[in-house]
Amino acid sequence: MKRFTCSPGQHSSGKALCTLMAAAHVFLLAAGSSEASSTRAPTLAPLPPTSSANGTVLVSFFSIDMNFSLFYKTERAPDYYDARNLLGNWFRIVFTGEELVVPNFKVSSNYPQSNVCNRPRLLTCCVFLCELKVKLKQMSQSYICKAIIKATSLETQEVLSLKIKQTLNGTYEEGLLSLYVEPEDVAVKPIALMDCPESFSHTTYKGNYSWPVTKPAAKAEVSCRKNPLQSAERSCGINIELEQAFWRKPDLTECRLLEELPNNILDLQDIMITEENAQEVAEQILFLLPNTTLQMEELEIITSKVSEIVRLADVSVALAESILSILNYILLQEIEDENMRKVTNSILKTTEEMGYKVTYTERNTSVITTSMALLVTRPDPSTFGGLAFGVTSYNRGLDLKIDIQESPFKEALASVFLPESLKKFLGIKHSDPEKHSKIQFNFFGTTSLFVDDSLTKERLNTYVVSASIENASVQTLKEPVTITLQHIDHNTGNAAVHCVFWDFQKNNGLGGWNTSGCEMDSTDRNYTICFCNHLTHFGVLLDLARTEINTTQDRILTLISYAGCGASSLFLCITLVTYLALEKLRRDNPAKLLLNLCAALLMLNVVFLTNSWLASFNQPALCITVAVLLHYFLLAAFTWMCLESVQFYLALVKVFNVYVPKYILKCSIAGWGIPALVISTVLIINKDFYGDGALSESNPFSSFCWIQENTVFYISVVAYIFLILLINAAMFITVLLQIHSMKSRTHKRSRFWKRSFLQDLKSAFSLMFLLGLTWSFVFFAWGAVRILFLYLFSIFNTLQGFFIFVFHCLMKEEVVKQCRVHFCWGRCQRSNYSDWNGSGAAAGSTPRCLNPNSPSQAMWNLNSNGTSSMFNGSDFLPRTSPDRHFRMAEVHSNPSALLPEEAETKHPCSQRIFPMDPGLHYPPKATFLH
Repeated sequence: MKRFTCSPGQHSSGKALCTLMAAAHVFLLAAGSSEASSTRAPTLAPLPPTSSANGTVLVSFFSIDMNFSLFYKTERAPDYYDARNLLGNWFRIVFTGEELVVPNFKVSSNYPQSNVCNRPRLLTCCVFLCELKVKLKQMSQSYICKAIIKATSLETQEVLSLKIKQTLNGTYEEGLLSLYVEPEDVAVKPIALMDCPESFSHTTYKGNYSWPVTKPAAKAEVSCRKNPLQSAERSCGINIELEQAFWRKPDLTECRLLEELPNNILDLQDIMITEENAQEVAEQILFLLPNTTLQMEELEIITSKVSEIVRLADVSVALAESILSILNYILLQEIEDENMRKVTNSILKTTEEMGYKVTYTERNTSVITTSMALLVTRPDPSTFGGLAFGVTSYNRGLDLKIDIQESPFKEALASVFLPESLKKFLGIKHSDPEKHSKIQFNFFGTTSLFVDDSLTKERLNTYVVSASIENASVQTLKEPVTITLQHIDHNTGNAAVHCVFWDFQKNNGLGGWNTSGCEMDSTDRNYTICFCNHLTHFGVLLDLARTEINTTQDRILTLISYAGCGASSLFLCITLVTYLALEKLRRDNPAKLLLNLCAALLMLNVVFLTNSWLASFNQPALCITVAVLLHYFLLAAFTWMCLESVQFYLALVKVFNVYVPKYILKCSIAGWGIPALVISTVLIINKDFYGDGALSESNPFSSFCWIQENTVFYISVVAYIFLILLINAAMFITVLLQIHSMKSRTHKRSRFWKRSFLQDLKSAFSLMFLLGLTWSFVFFAWGAVRILFLYLFSIFNTLQGFFIFVFHCLMKEEVVKQCRVHFCWGRCQRSNYSDWNGSGAAAGSTPRCLNPNSPSQAMWNLNSNGTSSMFNGSDFLPRTSPDRHFRMAEVHSNPSALLPEEAETKHPCSQRIFPMDPGLHYPPKATFLH
C-alpha cells in the first residue's frame, strides 16, 4: 500500500498539513486493515558507499531522540510495555545485519503536542482535519524513545546519520497495534564513547579477575579460577542518559567456589554472604534440608542466611526460585510449635523484600513452587484501572497455577483485586517507567506458618494471600480491596467466619490475626469474600465456638427435611380436600384461616422439594423465580400463623365488644399482601440478591435457589420470622393464662383431673404447631446442644403439615362425624348421622342428651363479617356458661378433652347452673353479624 511521505523542503504550513494527512492515512490503514499482522518498513534508495579517509571499517555510535505515535484497535489501552515491545520488534526489522545495531533503548510517555490547526493561515482548510485528529488522539498514544545505535561501516558519520534518519520513519503494524514516526520527529547525532578501561575484581570465594579494555556494547571473558574451562563474563554497557560507557557487574555464575561449602546447616553460620556465593549458599541449604532436623537453631540459621541473601542489591530470578524453594520446604513440614512462631515474621518480611529486588525486564515476573507463589508487576499508572491476582489451580504440594488480569476473577481458589484508586501509589507523576512502583502478590498454600496462640475458638480455614505496593504504606482506603478465599474445609455448619489480616506486632512481636479494617461481604459453604481498607496478608478464620456439622449429619438432616416435607405435602392436601369438600366445616372463620395456612405451607413444601431439581437447569431467570417463590411462601406461612394467634387472642381474651368488619378479607390482604410487599422491595433493590448456591460434588443438595446476600437474608427472613415468633409466643402465653383463670373458677376439682391435664397438654402441643412455635428451635441451636436442636428443628417443622392433619382432622370430633356422614354408607352413615343430630331424626328413636362439649360450643367461632363476644355454635344447641364448661381442648373444638364432673356423670342429661362471676358482664342477648 502506498505511504504518504513529505518532502524535506516543503513550506512549514504545507508540511504540517502533509503530516496530518499522513497520520490520517495511518489511522485509516489501522482501522480498515483486515490483516492479522503485517510489517511496513520504508523503501530506501541505496546510498553510494563512502569510505573513511584510510579505507578501514569504523565503529561509531549515534544517539537517537524520537517521538512516535502508537495506534491501537484493542479494548484495553496499550501501556509502556506494549510500546517498548512494538518498538523493539521494529528496530530488529529495519536494522538487519551487523552494520547498524541498537544495543540499548528506552521508552517513556510523551505529553500532548500543540495543535497545528490553531494556525490562522490554515484555519479555513483544517476544520475536517482537526476533527479527524481528535479521533486519532482517541485511539493513539504518544511516546518518546531514546536509543543508542552502534554502526560498523566504511561510511562517514554524516552519511550514516542521514541513513538512520531516513530509516526511522513510516509505519509498522503488528496485530492490532501500529506505530507511526514522522521524519521531523527523529533527531540523530553522533556521540563519542570511551572504552571501558582495564579493571580488577576481587572476590573472596571465587578468586580475583582482571578485565581488559573493552569496547562499549561488547563483552569481556576470562577463565574461571577453580574451573578454567568455564568463563567469567563482564559487559561494557552504555548509559543512555549520560551517554557514557561503564562496566556492569561481573557474571561469575559459571565459576565454582574455591572452597566447598559445609555439609551441615549449623556450619553455614560462619559463611559470609556475598553476591558471588549467594546462589551457591541457597542451593547448598536446599540440598541439606531433607537430611536436617529443623530445630530452633537450624531454623534461625536458615532464615538468617536467606535474609542476608535478599539484602543484596539485586536478586536474579534463579536465585529467587532457590530461596522460595527453601521456604516452601519448611512450610510443607507443617511445623506448628513455638520455634516456627518465632521465625514467621522473618519469613514473611524476607519474601516481600525479595519480590521487590527480583530483576526482570517484562511487565511482570513470577516465581512458583509447590505451595508458594510470588508475582511482581510494574503496571503503567496512566492505564491502571484495577488489577487482580488469582490462584486458579492448587492441590497441596503440587499443581499450583496463578494468573493476573485487570478484572476480578470469577473463579479462583484465592484472589485479590486492587481498585483503580490505588494508582496514586504507583508514581503516576513520573514519566520514567523505572520510577513507577511495583506491586507484589504472594500466596501461601499451607497454614502452619500462620499460627496465633491467642486464638482459642477460631482457626484459619483458608490459605493466605498478600498484596503490597513498593515503598508505600496503603492504609484507610475509601475504595476497599476485595479478597476472595475458598475454604479449606467446607463450612457445612454455617459457622461464623471472620476476615482477618496478619498483624506483625501482635503477641509481643510474634505476629497474629487481627480483624481491624476488614469486614466480611458475603460467605457460603465454600467461599468468603472480604473487604479490607489496607494491604497486607489476608485470611479467613472459622469460629469454632459453634459445633460444626460433619458431612454425614448434614446429609441426614437434609434427607429428613426432604422426607418430612414430602409427608407434610401429602397430609396438607388431605386436610385441604377435607375442609373444602365439607361445606359445614369451613363455615366459621377459624376454618377459613386454617385453609389459608395449609395452602401457604403446601406451596412452601412443593417449592422446597423441587428447588434443587429446578436449580440443576442452570437457568438464572428460573432460579431467581424459584427463590422468590420460596421466599414468598415462607413469609406467607408465618404471616398466617401470626393471624391464627391474633384470632385466638380475640376469641379467648377480647371476648366481648370486638367487631372487625370484613374480617376474613382483611386477614387475606395481610396474609398474602405483606409478604408480597417484602418480596417486591427486595426485587426492586436488586434481583440478583436471589440466585443459586455453590455446587459441591460431596453435597448433592448444595445447588439451591435462595437468597445469596446475607444482609437481605437476616432482614427479610430471620428478623421477620423472629418478630412473628415473639408475637405468637406472647399470644400463646396469654391464651394459657386466660384458660387457667377461667378453669380456676370451678367450685371443685374433677376426679378426672389427670386425664383432663393430659388432654390440655395435647391441645397445647396442637396450638404450638398451629402457631409455628417449633421454628424457635433453630434459635437455640448453640454450643453442645446445637446438633440436638437442629434435629428437632428439622423433624418438627418439616412435619408441621402432618401434625396439623392429626390435630385438626383425625382428633377433631366434628371433622370425624362429618366425614362419617358424607363418606360412609349404609348403616354406619344412618347411625352416625342420628347420633350427631341428637334429636331423634327417625320416629321412635330415643332422645339423647346434648353433649356439652360439642364442637358447636367452641369459644372461637368468628363469622366472615366480624367477631362477636358470643358464639352461635349450631342452631339447635343451647348456650352454656363459659365458666362452667370451658376446657383447653375447646380451642380446637375437641370434645374428648372436656370430661364431665361427678354430678354430670351420674346424671348425664342434667345441667348445673352456676352463679355469674361478678367480674364478668354478659350481655342480655347474644347477637351475631352475618
